[in-house]
Amino acid sequence: MDRKKLNFTDCMSFCIGQIVGSGVFVLTGIVIGLTGHGTPYGFAVAACISLLQLIPMAMLASCMPASGGSYVYAKRLIGPRASFVYLMIFVLSQVLIATFAKGFAGYVAVIFPGVNQTLIASLALILAVIVNLIGLKTSAKVQNVMVALLLLSLFIYIIFGLPKVDWSMLEFSSANIMPNGTLSFLRGATMLSFACGGAKFLAENGGEIENPGKTIPRAMVLSTILVAVFYALVAIVAACVLPLEEISGKNISVVAKSIFPTPIYLFFVIGGAWFALLTTLNGTLSWVTRGLQRAAKDGWLPVSWARENAAGTPVVMLFFFFIVGMVPILTGMDTTDISNMGTGCSKLSDLLMVYACFQLPRVFPEQYKNSPLYVDPKKLNIALAIVFVVLALTSYVSLSSLTGRQFLYIGIYIVVALCVMAARHKSYLKIATEQENKK
Repeated sequence: MDRKKLNFTDCMSFCIGQIVGSGVFVLTGIVIGLTGHGTPYGFAVAACISLLQLIPMAMLASCMPASGGSYVYAKRLIGPRASFVYLMIFVLSQVLIATFAKGFAGYVAVIFPGVNQTLIASLALILAVIVNLIGLKTSAKVQNVMVALLLLSLFIYIIFGLPKVDWSMLEFSSANIMPNGTLSFLRGATMLSFACGGAKFLAENGGEIENPGKTIPRAMVLSTILVAVFYALVAIVAACVLPLEEISGKNISVVAKSIFPTPIYLFFVIGGAWFALLTTLNGTLSWVTRGLQRAAKDGWLPVSWARENAAGTPVVMLFFFFIVGMVPILTGMDTTDISNMGTGCSKLSDLLMVYACFQLPRVFPEQYKNSPLYVDPKKLNIALAIVFVVLALTSYVSLSSLTGRQFLYIGIYIVVALCVMAARHKSYLKIATEQENKK
């Protein structure tokens, strides 16, 4: 069954929905506790980090768009084992799925204080799975509606809040924007870079996008800039209306309650926070399966796991990530720990994409020269070197906050993943040989 491909508007909606989510609605209060009035500046630094991260993904997607993009790039440009390693780190980073669901439940509790948040988070994840089972294009239509409502709610938050801002709180001094020191500010900015970094994953759906060489980079960059502007303005209101002791560590609904009439406050929480987190959850599940699906087709996992339903959804892979998201919810894992683990591992996997992009002009010179984003390879290498250093540092900042026990669990996971790679290597070689003989 042929499926309609996603156009530029669909891609913008998915990118915005992927970016606007747990970051601004869940992490802002936590970062205010780290940076005080420096939170708006933290968002600016985070947006710069996110734009740097887009360089390798935009370049790769413009040259060789593919479903399961990152996995395919690692395979073609570094090697099959490297692609499997990338995929296993990527899977570990997707504990972040639980953050979206738990964040949604937290905002439901703002309106209904006695609600069982574990139950609500589980139901939100189940709903997102059902929407994605219907199909990617239908999922995009749902996304368009939810994105419009959440952006409207943030716009209202800004309009009502800016007149009440104490602008003296934005004084650009180290004492004001870094009250807990430079390291705390950098940790806050690193955490917020997760909030600004969702657009890069549009590349995972490269095979389902119209004119991907131009559409993917444009949607990535424009959506990131658009959301960064919103984030900075929202952060100004969140950090500079009420005293720090009233908002530190709390979600932005505290300020919303102080500036909105009750009906508008309810719209903000429901149309804004609820839908922001649901769009992130829905958008994540729409692309997160593609890498594993390609790995299964290549033999790293049972080939039957790659099968799609009539709507084009890889059901087994979708169920797999449902489990990845559900485990932290049911075990009560702390949201901050989930975010740090997911963000740190995500940036580790991004380092492989930077290396893959380094190889692009050498391995696929024709595709690179024909790319809409072509630049001199020497200039590209300089840019990639900067991106590599930034990602390495931000990964260290995120992972350094984890406990010894959490590092132990990560180590066990890595050992298991390597054992799976060793066990499935013969199957991969067999399928690769069969595919080569068919050419």
